[in-house]
Amino acid sequence: MRFANVRLFFALAPALTLGTIAVALAENVEPADWRFVLLFTAVGAVAAASWRVGAAALGGTITRAHGVPGRLRLVAHSERRGPVTDKHTGLHADWYFKLRIDEEIARATRYEQPFTVIGISSHSTDTLEAVRMVVQESLREVDFAGDLGQKVAVCLPNTSRSGAWSVVARFTEVTKGVDIRLSEFPADGSTLSALLGDAKAGGIRDFAA
Repeated sequence: MRFANVRLFFALAPALTLGTIAVALAENVEPADWRFVLLFTAVGAVAAASWRVGAAALGGTITRAHGVPGRLRLVAHSERRGPVTDKHTGLHADWYFKLRIDEEIARATRYEQPFTVIGISSHSTDTLEAVRMVVQESLREVDFAGDLGQKVAVCLPNTSRSGAWSVVARFTEVTKGVDIRLSEFPADGSTLSALLGDAKAGGIRDFAA
């Protein structure tokens, strides 16, 4: 608890210092417009610091999704300390894959372009492990894949569902006994959960290879 209080002090100290200086200067500043600017700066600095400290107190850190200005996501400290990519398979960790999907949803929405998510699962643990080892080799440079535990998910940016079949064909050449689902954004869903079939959605389901 004592350590947490020290962290809290150091987190708030810069904002409180800036706020105190701004308030002190505002008393002697003319015209009134400049006084208002200084006071607004003080309030804003303290509010921003408090927001971040509050997020940390809830067990997370505010993280900016790369390449998406202004888009923020709360990521647990335990996840942030974990690796972004598995060094053996090249697959993104669950939390980082979801961040990348957030980026792709924002990008695709902005430019009105589709993208396709491929969900690969298997009842065999050995088969799913084999998928983890080979899936990265079948992707283009712009594609990315993640290990979601019971499923491997692949994102194909700027690719329609029909255009994803060539990637599926490469998967099935090297891996048998898997269930594959293809879903196109936004036609089949607007969230990762919907695109993977975890919620009611369209897409092509239960394609077995």
